[in-house]
Amino acid sequence: MPSSVEPAHPMGHHTPGPPGPATPSGDGNRVIPFGRRATRTGRGRRTPQPAQPERVVAPDSPEQRLALDVEAWFKAHKATLTDEAAAHVYRTTLDFLQVMLDSSHAEERLNEAEYQHLTGMMRVLRDAPDAL
Repeated sequence: MPSSVEPAHPMGHHTPGPPGPATPSGDGNRVIPFGRRATRTGRGRRTPQPAQPERVVAPDSPEQRLALDVEAWFKAHKATLTDEAAAHVYRTTLDFLQVMLDSSHAEERLNEAEYQHLTGMMRVLRDAPDAL
């Protein structure tokens, strides 16, 4: 099924994965091995994640329509992305999925075109709460 939103092309913006040991993927991105729990520091405290810049989305744009579709899905499940806690969990989940894509690309399980397409879709989805 074709996407209602064209994937964003990379322009130096990459959603970072959790901090910690990582291996370069050859294209400058860092890949975090799945077998490690690198998001914790000593004594079980989580390391702070950098704040993501807010984007402005034009009304009735494909991004706005996608955000409304995602919000409708959440409302059907008795949740909303306008709730900061729900939006945080949503973004955290997408960040982890991006780590999986990065690792799959580094392991050559995704070719460059597939990786760029899926990464672009993830970026658009990640911005959905900001479009509401």
